[in-house]
Amino acid sequence: MVDPIFTSFGSLIIDDIRYPDGTEERNILGGAGIYAIYGMRVWLKPPESLKIAYLAQEGHDLPLEVEQQLDSLEITLQHVRHDDMPTTRGLNIFGANDHRDFEYIHPIIRITALDPPLSWVKSVKVIHIICAPERAIDIVTQWRARADCVPAKFVWEPLPWACLPEAYDVVCKAARLMDVVTPNHEEAAALLNIQQPGDTTQSIEKYSQMLFDDFFIRNPYSKNGNNDTTTTPKSLIVRAGKRGAVVYSTDHTTPRWVPAYWSKDPQRVRDVTGAGNTFCGGLCIGLEECNMDPYKACFYGAVSASFAVEQVGLPTCDENGQWNNGKQARERLQEMME
Repeated sequence: MVDPIFTSFGSLIIDDIRYPDGTEERNILGGAGIYAIYGMRVWLKPPESLKIAYLAQEGHDLPLEVEQQLDSLEITLQHVRHDDMPTTRGLNIFGANDHRDFEYIHPIIRITALDPPLSWVKSVKVIHIICAPERAIDIVTQWRARADCVPAKFVWEPLPWACLPEAYDVVCKAARLMDVVTPNHEEAAALLNIQQPGDTTQSIEKYSQMLFDDFFIRNPYSKNGNNDTTTTPKSLIVRAGKRGAVVYSTDHTTPRWVPAYWSKDPQRVRDVTGAGNTFCGGLCIGLEECNMDPYKACFYGAVSASFAVEQVGLPTCDENGQWNNGKQARERLQEMME
């Protein structure tokens, strides 16, 4: 039996999509947690894929085809049925110039740190969470209380609508509990109340450095502070779309850039939905495989994101275990490292 090492506390969402011409697609599997799980899954073939664990929070109306799609991942999966509520569902409305509006049709069924079985708590090493800062604090505190001395690492993807200047103090408090904090460049600028941030590498580095200093340098983490019992380096990774990601770490404070996989072949990018979430899933795999080196781990994130953006919807796996009928994850990683 393979013990799970990776998990995500992100949500499962059923997406309904309405395109500019009025056509619609329904019952599309999505959600930040699912994209992160796929970002992990492209690296691990069965039975190694059982190292990935996920609690699928499902309502009474989960479509059969979605359940079968989840089961086909061959991960350590637990279906958690809520007979008194519908499955989380969202409506995506696409407009001109790639604009997208999103609204929840059914409310989110959240995963908490008290939900996973104790066996997962004892074996999981890297956890992806995407949430507001208050919930991030609760998750880490509750998990560490359950885990006792088991040192799981946390990768926090702040919710976009929680990245507000008025939430800055609590965001900093939550960040200091994490091992990796990874907003995108727009969210980082919004936190600092920068109205016209720009998207050049220089401008992104400028406000990323400000965030990193406030999270980990001006108020340094410690073994006895902020309920944080870890002593490993802390990292800020700011994802910047087609420009890649910039990495800061308490053991390497100068900025280091990792390019986007398709940066030299941008026409291969069809839909960026879920790219950040899949990046975080790949990042989790890289952190474990690269001994918590955030820079090397970002190459795994970039490769995972490449699978998300080269088609509309989630990556697909054929009967031979090949993803998206192209070069596979470790082939793409080798290309990037070279």
